[in-house]
Amino acid sequence: MKGELVSGLNLINNTNLEFFPVKNKAEIFRLKGDFMLKMNDCENANVAYSNAITLFKHLPKGWISWGNYCDMIFKETQEEVWLEYAASCFFQGVKYGVSNSRSHLARILYLLSFDTQNEPVGRALDKYLEQLPHWVWLSWIPQLLLSLQRNEAQHCKLVLLKIAQVYPQALYYWLRTYLMERRDVATKTEMGRNMLAQQRMQQAMLANNAANNSSAGGNLTSDNQVHQAAQSGGATGSHEGGNLQGQEVDRSTVEGGTSTSHDQGQQSSTGAEGSQNALRRNNGLGWVTSAASAFDAAKDIMEALRSKHTNLANELELLLSEIGSRFVTLPEERLLAVVNALLHRCYKYPTATTGEVPQSLKKELSGVCRACFSQDAVNKHVDFVKEYKQDFERDLDPDSATTFPSTLAELTERLKHWKNILQSNVEDRFPAVLKLEEESKVLRDFHVVDVELPGQYFTDQEVAPDHTVKLDRVGPDIPIVRRHGSSFRRLTLIGSDGSQRHFIVQTSLTPNARSDERMLQLFRVLNKMFDKHKESRRRHLAIHTPIIIPVWSQVRMVEDDLMYSTFLEVYEINCARHNREADSPITIFKEQLNQAISGQVSPEQVVELRLQAYNEITKSIVNDNIFSQYMHKILPTGNHLWTFKKQFAIQVALSCFMSYMLQIGGRAPNKILFAKNTGKIFQTDFHPAYDPNGLIEFSELVPFRLTRNMQAFFSNFGVEGLIVSAMCSAAQSVVSPKQTQHIWHHLAMFFRDELLSWSWRRPLGIPSVPVAAGMINPLDFQQKVIHNVDHVINRIKSISPHYLADEEESTTEPPQSVQRGVTELVESALSSRNLCMMDPTWHPWF
Repeated sequence: MKGELVSGLNLINNTNLEFFPVKNKAEIFRLKGDFMLKMNDCENANVAYSNAITLFKHLPKGWISWGNYCDMIFKETQEEVWLEYAASCFFQGVKYGVSNSRSHLARILYLLSFDTQNEPVGRALDKYLEQLPHWVWLSWIPQLLLSLQRNEAQHCKLVLLKIAQVYPQALYYWLRTYLMERRDVATKTEMGRNMLAQQRMQQAMLANNAANNSSAGGNLTSDNQVHQAAQSGGATGSHEGGNLQGQEVDRSTVEGGTSTSHDQGQQSSTGAEGSQNALRRNNGLGWVTSAASAFDAAKDIMEALRSKHTNLANELELLLSEIGSRFVTLPEERLLAVVNALLHRCYKYPTATTGEVPQSLKKELSGVCRACFSQDAVNKHVDFVKEYKQDFERDLDPDSATTFPSTLAELTERLKHWKNILQSNVEDRFPAVLKLEEESKVLRDFHVVDVELPGQYFTDQEVAPDHTVKLDRVGPDIPIVRRHGSSFRRLTLIGSDGSQRHFIVQTSLTPNARSDERMLQLFRVLNKMFDKHKESRRRHLAIHTPIIIPVWSQVRMVEDDLMYSTFLEVYEINCARHNREADSPITIFKEQLNQAISGQVSPEQVVELRLQAYNEITKSIVNDNIFSQYMHKILPTGNHLWTFKKQFAIQVALSCFMSYMLQIGGRAPNKILFAKNTGKIFQTDFHPAYDPNGLIEFSELVPFRLTRNMQAFFSNFGVEGLIVSAMCSAAQSVVSPKQTQHIWHHLAMFFRDELLSWSWRRPLGIPSVPVAAGMINPLDFQQKVIHNVDHVINRIKSISPHYLADEEESTTEPPQSVQRGVTELVESALSSRNLCMMDPTWHPWF
């Protein structure tokens, strides 16, 4: 390798530059810098990059290469000036660049999120913001909004203000929802903010006393102040975290102070300023700006948007208010969804069916009875309460001790009974299609002027506001979509070009709903990487990315396909045709495990019991050709079947790849939607879970869902050919040398947002202070992000085919398949011994 580098450098040095135009000369100097950097000749590499940019400053690759060099030097020396140089180079690369240079925005936002004391990245952003095209920030709006509650808030606010002026509709939906969410949090955290403000004043007094008592020079003063700040900051969080943070700030302050100037007076002022920054960062308000100030910043952005685009904002507000209030589910539908969820909870409980109902389940049932038949429900839905309240509470309220079920099996039967009653009532009493004129006269008469069809700004390409498709009207028919106990209204938005987009209105969202949007954003990044790699492009690898538009904090619109069906629907249709209860395998499986759950057998015998129950179900109840029969019946010809099978195999492979890459579990068949005409797959609740330390948590034995019916549909040729090769090429494209750096920073931003949301949901350390929910030590937080990213990258590399060096090829061992990593995963996913250990609601036998 070293010899090849020397040969390449000699070839460049011997090239006569007189025959090349200026742009090509600059590119040759850039290549020379890359070669020298590979050979660890950093000084000459820096000179070569400088010469390249001097010759032709519009060379995006030159700026990016120089930025990589500066970033590398910063990591080695920790001198802030190199970080500012790196950020400036990346901004210049984006300014002059092609699509690949825009991938460095993830890197810029990551550096901004974990900026050093004097905020060199923030200064560079403020300097170059006006020179960058505003549309490059459109795909990063969710990250910029989350940053309003962090140290980089003032810089991100400037970016969002620019977007609000030029692309208001790209921002409005997310900004409006963010304001609604933060308004509630800001109110709750006012008391916590006052407490932290008092702490801040005390810390400032301590720091001033330390400064007055100090008799040493500028650097010593800086050391004392920073040390004092670290000590007082350590009191707000964990003791170890505070000290560790203090050491880091102390070191970087001293280095920053000594590297900027040799003048003693300037050192002193720099040190004092650095100590104030350290003090600001070490208290609670420094690490996570209070929710109230984030709310104020978002409100300023919204006011700027409304003042510039008043008519548009009024139209959008009217549209979203109507959608959020008029298309919510009815109380019967909500009760059916709750009963269905409780039934699944019964199946999941590790309690013998003959045992008593667990206390936690009783508590949930009490909460359901109170919530569904509260005073508010009595006032609003008189007929509903009158019809269901008495019977429901008699059967399922734990307070009714005489009539409440004594065993888990009895409770399960009652929940099944109520599910059947509610399901038949909902389907019989309510129409399958609603009329817009009856549901919302406002939307029927809605005269659209400026509103665009949502979802046109996700392409990462320049979008001219004048050339977007406008919303013409809302479709007159509103079908009710029912899937496994849940009901949704499907709206049809008709564009000015005649195109139609279908959205289902989802209500009662969980706190993890924003994770779905982050996952889709990551999918779009991966799709661009698949498109740039030879092996993935020739297989047409692309993850399906429907559009999600937030409406309210608890309501959103999700793009829907008229041909969507779930895996569980296929199974339930088969059960209905054979007059068999769909849940019977779950019941049989749990009954056979009763003695194992009660602790009467050893762990080895438990595995054998589960395997025996699994084999019995697969032999006598659930066949492996259910999915194959279904697809043969609904597809018109063999050509359609062949095309569907190929496209569906690619989608399943990408789904398996993402599940393994991010360790995403819980892939029950009711959470997997597929289009019956195109084979595109969309998965609900598809995001990683985290343990109490903020690291990815995964406890399933199978790496992804690839069960018997899928295997039978694809046959061994499809599994070993299409699925395995597609997973390998996907892994190879993501960790290819050109993309490794990009995927690292994209994943870092993904985990930054995920862990921020996770920390706000779970108060850490100081439960008495509401705002403390996001108060993690900055260094700890960054380490959690880095650990998760490195873990994911290593998992991808473990299954990615890689080229062998000459010395590895000449070994005497027999050659191994480059696909062996994926092949082992597929074998693990299909193993009966692993499948039998899965939860019965996962339907491992289907």
